Amino acid sequence: MKETTLSRCEREFINTAVSENIRLDGRKLLESRDFKLYFGSTWGTCIASLGLTKVVASVSCDIQSPKASRPNEGMIFINVELNPLAASHFEPGRQTELGVLINRQLEKCFKDSRCIDLESLCIVADQKVWNIRVDVNVINHDGNLIDCASIATLAALSHFHRPDVTSTGDSIIIHSFAEKDPLPLTLFHSPICVSLTTFENGITVMDPTYIEERLGVTQLTLGLNAYREMCCLHFDHTTRSRVSTDILSNVMNKAANCAVNLVKKIKDIVKTDVQTRYNKEEAKACRFKDTIPTDKITSMMTERIQIRLARWNTATNYKIENESQTKDNNDKNDEDINDVEMDQDDTKVVKLDIQSAELINNNANKIGEGGKNTWNLSEPSDEDMEENNESENDNDDIEVIDVNEKDNKSIENIELSDSEEEDTGTLTKDDLI
Repeated sequence: MKETTLSRCEREFINTAVSENIRLDGRKLLESRDFKLYFGSTWGTCIASLGLTKVVASVSCDIQSPKASRPNEGMIFINVELNPLAASHFEPGRQTELGVLINRQLEKCFKDSRCIDLESLCIVADQKVWNIRVDVNVINHDGNLIDCASIATLAALSHFHRPDVTSTGDSIIIHSFAEKDPLPLTLFHSPICVSLTTFENGITVMDPTYIEERLGVTQLTLGLNAYREMCCLHFDHTTRSRVSTDILSNVMNKAANCAVNLVKKIKDIVKTDVQTRYNKEEAKACRFKDTIPTDKITSMMTERIQIRLARWNTATNYKIENESQTKDNNDKNDEDINDVEMDQDDTKVVKLDIQSAELINNNANKIGEGGKNTWNLSEPSDEDMEENNESENDNDDIEVIDVNEKDNKSIENIELSDSEEEDTGTLTKDDLI
């Protein structure tokens, strides 16, 4: 599938906004998006998110024979994959021009800059060395893939620990993590990529989004480390334009400061996670489970709960309009709704607001029983409490009755008056489930 062509209105709107120093996401021209890192259960696995751009990086290792030209050095291999999960115009199982470009830039930044001590990966010279493989998968594309991929790669390499080995003659013993502590990789410096895009009017922005990348006429990617040293440089002219090539000197200082801050934050996050693993403090760790939102409509997936509502106001359901009976039983209904214990699954229904309730499971730690509902957890304000108290007497139409499959007394609990003007209806169990 091909990319959707930008309309003329979109082009003029973005160019006009940039000319007035305004970006769609509210950032300044030379300001990058916030990034987040989440680590997996194994060493060297992380998810990096730069705004809405998300990349997964995983580092693995195996023992192979070294290259003939460098018999006492290990090897490193970087692989980048773009799948349709990230964007609809990415084709599965086919390397695109963008994927090749990102792969090459990562190799220049990490492999050609010699940031990893490859000699420490040698087990037996000219026989066995460690081969480090970095797999980078893009799971969401919202622009600036190279920066997000470099953040994920640096975090994965800094977080990765390889097993310890012992060489005795011709045999090599690989020790498990239970026998000996794993060993981290030795990094001489920590490079990171910083990308900038220049528009036709000569204005340069840092960390461009997807639509800004498509409208830009030049793409500049700098590979910088914490020592403000340049590791790689890529300058791409997408179209013929009159943009001056002097933008490098104008934005170099900003890009170096951004790289220093990024590297410092990555090192702090990796250090915190490594200490957390050794101290077994899972509360401070940033795991993959933290990327799953808990305040969405799909966050609570449990079986349907049998709750009988004696009175409610909907056009499609039965209506029981007996205001006199409701006013007499207001106090009784409030006590029933505030705390109702279910005999079958040890759950409670707690009243949160008018015509709303929350199910609390006392045995939430058991496997397969789901988690706690996170809807409407914010505490109501004083004004909301006053409004609820005033309208409780008129609109308190919820009544929760205990359900017992063996002894169903739902019909007997409904009391009907002798008035001829009210409409009455009988509810069965099948109507409410």
